[in-house]
Amino acid sequence: MDINQIKEIVTNAIREYCQLNEIEITELNEYTPLIGSESILDSIGLVNVIVDVETAFLDEDVEVSLTSDAAMSTRISPFRTIGALSNFIARQLGVEE
Repeated sequence: MDINQIKEIVTNAIREYCQLNEIEITELNEYTPLIGSESILDSIGLVNVIVDVETAFLDEDVEVSLTSDAAMSTRISPFRTIGALSNFIARQLGVEE
């Protein structure tokens, strides 16, 4: 698995969540914010996306933990953007960014 596959899985999970919840999105890319005032998600949405992303990776027989102490205690949140989340997952999997 490479970084592009990781970004694709993350982006698809977010896109599916938005479609199911009728959240209008124009474009999803690595700079799309997942938290903060410009985010497409509220706090419950972020929790759902985290679960959806973990599930999508499990469907690929890859286990990632986005609610680990490492994810929650980092100084800079891995949930800032799609790219930041993808890079966090890549580091967990030992994939070069």
